[in-house]
Order: sequence, then structure tokens, then C-alpha cells
Amino acid sequence: MKVFLPELVRTNGALDISTLPNNLKTVCISVTGQDGSGKTSLRDGLAQYFSDMGNVVVTAKSPCDKYLVQLLNNAISQNGYEDWYTEQMLFSFTDGLLSNYMVQLYGHCDFFICQRGPVDQYAHGVTRSRKEYKEIYQIQRPERLAKFDMYIHMNCDAEVAWDRVCEDEGKDRYEYPDYFARQVKNTEKLYNDIISGNQKELDFLRKSENIYIDTTTMTIPEVLDFALEKVNAFIKNT
Repeated sequence: MKVFLPELVRTNGALDISTLPNNLKTVCISVTGQDGSGKTSLRDGLAQYFSDMGNVVVTAKSPCDKYLVQLLNNAISQNGYEDWYTEQMLFSFTDGLLSNYMVQLYGHCDFFICQRGPVDQYAHGVTRSRKEYKEIYQIQRPERLAKFDMYIHMNCDAEVAWDRVCEDEGKDRYEYPDYFARQVKNTEKLYNDIISGNQKELDFLRKSENIYIDTTTMTIPEVLDFALEKVNAFIKNT
């Protein structure tokens, strides 16, 4: 069984989980990283694999509320305003909303697999704002958020990423080659900073399993196989 999160959201914003089972052990996975690295394909591939194995899988994309997406698109559009604080507050609010949904879904699905999540503020957000982790951290306040069990950090060469998304009509003003070049470096740096333990603002991420995939020369099936090996090993050991 595979369900996309918006299908469960009622008009009043509450989740309708009446069609989902109870008392399941939920594994929460965030597929994060570089634009154009293949996050959507991996999220959907993982969801299909675990659903085919008989699991209940809920997928999502953060931001997960269409009205917040509209506000964010206005804030970061080509014709929008460059107000980092407003953008960061909106992104942090979406993190809180996602966390609320995760709490409600605990026990009602075997896997919750989300494209992006709170970790994105520490690579994509830093690239966007040119600020430091501590400035993101002070606004986001991640201790209040539900925790992901695993973060899959995806990255790829900037030119390859651009080739993959350049025809996308939904691009925002941050999606261009120079930005991608900085985002690639920050995506790799974030992963290394999490693993090294040299940034206290990232302590909340070190409590989760973190894996890194450079998809530059990999096919979609190869990326899925690599990720499944890591995910299955994590599940086996927990």
C-alpha cells in the first residue's frame, strides 16, 4: 500500500488516517540534497520497492502544504523579494507542519519517505542565504521537530544537475548554474560536518543514520540499489 501525504490531508488540515493500520513500527526517511541529483526518483523508487514488499508506505514532499508552497513561490520567485528572514521563517514553519504530520503518522505506516525535510535548511538554505548554520538553527529550533531515522544526502556535479533541470518550467530564481556550483559544495560539506561532529548546531542530525550518494555517473536503478543496500542494513541493525 502506497499513499501520497496530500491524499490524507482533510480540508481543515488534519490527517485522515482511518484507512491506515495501527501499531506499526514506522521508519522515517528524508531524501535530501542537491537539486537535480535524483531525489524524486529515489523517493518513488524506495516507496515502490517497500510497497511491493507488502509494507504500508506514505510519501511526501516538503513543503507539504499547497498554500505554504504558494507563499514560498512568491517569496523566492524570479520576480519576488529577497527577504532571507521571511523565507527562513516560512521554511521553518513548513518544517513544523511536516513534524506535526509525522507525529500523527507514527504507528500507521511502515515507512514515511519524504523528499526534503528540515536538514535542507543546512545546505540548500545556507547556499540560498550565504549565512551560517547557527543562524539557520536559531530560527528553525530543530529540537522541537519530529526526528527522521535516516537522511539520504544526494549530490552530483553542478553541470549534470543543471542539465537535468534546465528545461523545468517550475524553476525558481535559485536554480541556475552558479547557484548549483555552490550548492554542490555545501551539500558535501554538510554531510562531512554531520559525520565529523565539529558543528554543535548539527547534533540533532547525528542522532540519525546519514548516508551520502554522488549520482553524477549513476543510473536511476544504480542509485536505488545502492540506497536499498544501506536502508535494509540499517533496518536489520535496529
